[in-house]
Amino acid sequence: MAPGKRGKAKGGQAPAAVASAAATTGGEFPGCLRLMPPSTVAISVHAKPGSKVATITEIGEEAVGVQIDAPARDGEANAALVDFISSVLGVKKREVSIGSGSKSREKVVLVQDVTLGSVFEALKKACNSS
Repeated sequence: MAPGKRGKAKGGQAPAAVASAAATTGGEFPGCLRLMPPSTVAISVHAKPGSKVATITEIGEEAVGVQIDAPARDGEANAALVDFISSVLGVKKREVSIGSGSKSREKVVLVQDVTLGSVFEALKKACNSS
């Protein structure tokens, strides 16, 4: 008999990754924001390049939706994303980097020397003002 398919858990059970993310964030922050000790925050981002203006469209459990005002070629959108996130969070550009997904729309942006609460508040404020 063939082994069962590996995939998402059925029956409403939370996957281990979501459960551990909730435990790491204390349950008060969405799953798209994770604290990486000692003082780095990882933000899961769904990038939407080629927009007219750079804005944060949503803060979901899976990812933060970010429209970027640069085309997706030669790293222009990645540079614009780093610049936009640093301006939203009020940190220096050298403290923001792309951890993974440099050639994908699904990215992980790392921000150094910040707290989870300050990142969430800044993102929420930017999302509500757009």
